[in-house]
Amino acid sequence: MPLAVALGCAALAARGSPGLGALAATVAVGVTGALVPVPDGATGRLRDSRWLGALALGVAAFTIGRLIRPPVAASPVTAFAVTANILAAVSEELFFRRLMYAWLARWGPALAVGGTAVAFAVVHLPAYGILALPIDVAAGALFGWQRWASGGWSASAVTHAVANLLQ
Repeated sequence: MPLAVALGCAALAARGSPGLGALAATVAVGVTGALVPVPDGATGRLRDSRWLGALALGVAAFTIGRLIRPPVAASPVTAFAVTANILAAVSEELFFRRLMYAWLARWGPALAVGGTAVAFAVVHLPAYGILALPIDVAAGALFGWQRWASGGWSASAVTHAVANLLQ
C-alpha cells in the first residue's frame, strides 16, 4: 500500500496540463485507488444520515466559496470538460479518501484527514502554484472530514465533483 500511495502521488503531481493525457493518468490512479485492497474495517461503515449531512455541508461550503469569489477565468463548458472534471474528482477521491486514508487511518483519523489533505494539496502544486496551497489544503481537509464523518469516500467524491464543476 505505501508503494501504491507514493506512485499515485508522483503520477498525479507529474500529470501536466489539463487534457486527455492528464485525465488518463488521473483515472489510472483512481483505478489503483479502487483496486488496491485496504485492511478490513478501513473503509468504515457508511452512515446514511451522516453521509447526507457531510455531503450537504461540503457542497454548501464550495457553493458559498464560489459566490464569494467567482472563477478567475471562465473556460468553455463542453461535454469533455464536464466529464473530465467528474472523472478527475472521483478518481482523486478513490485514491486519497479510499486508499491513502485507509493506509493512514491505522495512526488515527486526525493523521488520515491531515495527511490526505496535505498530499492532495501538494500534488496540485504543479497545476495551481503555491498561492493555491492553502485553499487546496482546506479543500483536502474538508474532503477528509467528509470521509471520516460519513464512513466512506463517496460523499467527498460527490462534493469534489460539484466543486470542480463550480470552477
